[in-house]
Amino acid sequence: MGLYNIFFGGSSKPRVTEKEYKKAKSEMYTEGFSMRERSKVDEIFAADFEIPGTDSHPKGLEKAEIEARIKWMRENKSKHGFSDNRIDQIEEDLMKRL
Repeated sequence: MGLYNIFFGGSSKPRVTEKEYKKAKSEMYTEGFSMRERSKVDEIFAADFEIPGTDSHPKGLEKAEIEARIKWMRENKSKHGFSDNRIDQIEEDLMKRL
């Protein structure tokens, strides 16, 4: 976060940046996630990195956005095929990068 954001009201919420998201996906690989599983994670989370950021809302995943998608994943397992354990791993890998 730059000084501009601090002094002029930009978003100060912590977020997972695109760089940190890639690190999380690398960690998922080392945890045994298949290429298909990592592609599914992209379908659920990566769209936020395609939208241009602004000073008031920079690119990235905020905590509330991650929590909402994890909740959706828990409630819609038939739509993505992740087990509770895999969802827990995804949540942990992303949340520790906030």
